[in-house]
Amino acid sequence: MNQPVKPISTLTILAMAFLGMGVGTITPALNAIFVQFSDLPITTLLLVSTLPSLTVIPATLVAGSVAGSKVGYRTLAIVGITLFILGGVAPYFADDFTVILLERAIFGIGLGIMAPLGNALVMGVFEGDKVATMTGLVMLSGNIGGMILQFMGGYFASIGWNYSFLPHALGIISLVLVIFFLPEPPKAPVMNNSQMVNKEKLPVKLFIIVLAYGLYTLAIYPMLVNMSTLIVDRGLGTTATAGLVLALLTIGGMVAGSIFGKVFKLSGRFIMALGYALATIGLIMVIIANNIAFLSVGVFIEGFAMSTLIPASMMLISMTVKPSQMALGVSFFMAGMNLFGFLSTYWIGLIAGISGDAVTIPIAVGAGVTAVLFVIYLAVNPLKGGIPTTEIPEES
Repeated sequence: MNQPVKPISTLTILAMAFLGMGVGTITPALNAIFVQFSDLPITTLLLVSTLPSLTVIPATLVAGSVAGSKVGYRTLAIVGITLFILGGVAPYFADDFTVILLERAIFGIGLGIMAPLGNALVMGVFEGDKVATMTGLVMLSGNIGGMILQFMGGYFASIGWNYSFLPHALGIISLVLVIFFLPEPPKAPVMNNSQMVNKEKLPVKLFIIVLAYGLYTLAIYPMLVNMSTLIVDRGLGTTATAGLVLALLTIGGMVAGSIFGKVFKLSGRFIMALGYALATIGLIMVIIANNIAFLSVGVFIEGFAMSTLIPASMMLISMTVKPSQMALGVSFFMAGMNLFGFLSTYWIGLIAGISGDAVTIPIAVGAGVTAVLFVIYLAVNPLKGGIPTTEIPEES
């Protein structure tokens, strides 16, 4: 039996999860950054947003493979949050774009180290019903953190482009809590070489799930990185407005997460089709929006779709891999999501090179991608082979 977890330790886990969506902090400020470095090509400028998604990948896979077995959770969390703060805040002091990209890469490494720790800690220190409760709270904390950090990023960008990096300093609070109060689960056994060689291979279906959500990531990134430019170009507001609008993405996600169990029970095998249908509707609304209210509703729907597709994908992974492979399967899912996030820079550049439009047309192409995924999942039953033996608890 695990020892009872102190409230301060629970708070510490949630404080670490609060930073999990920090990669979007500067998204509302991208237009201001683009103006500051207007002499650079768009594909280079977009790296300030997408480069962390690349460096997250190896950091996530490495951290997930050594956490609790070779390196303690507290040690990894301290290193990750420290790099998050240093790499996140440092661009405030820089005026060379190459230096900024280097600092963003360091930020991504820190974020990647933290990424697999929250849910792993929940599984390691909580038992029974508390596992499901804490898993929901970890997701909720991440959504709240993403919303607050994005709002602050947009607000500070209205003062100056470089001020948008300062909200990353909120990580100092999480760092202090982690140093003193983060619980350490029982040490996991380290596999020897023969055990690693004999370890069962991951099923092909896992990589299909990763690819499908990766394509969705590719589809929505043009909306995320171009939101501030879209709002300013259409005369709908400022970079601060973009921060508020993008916060609705998180709010939509929070609503979706809170009712996912009921939505799944109603939709059944069509859960993925529903998610991609909503994603397509949200993107189309963003494309045609001529006022801030209509745009905000579209972004809210997109957030609802995203937080429907993520837990649904996690369910599919849990049905596809063995329990011992679950952590590695989730790591691959997160790595794929971040890889396609990084590739979106060149995806947007390719579409812009063909169409001459780097803002609206890439979002329209993204809507086409989600529409195709909707049709595929409408025809194919992703739950074929049975649903998980552990059913989703019905919300009270």
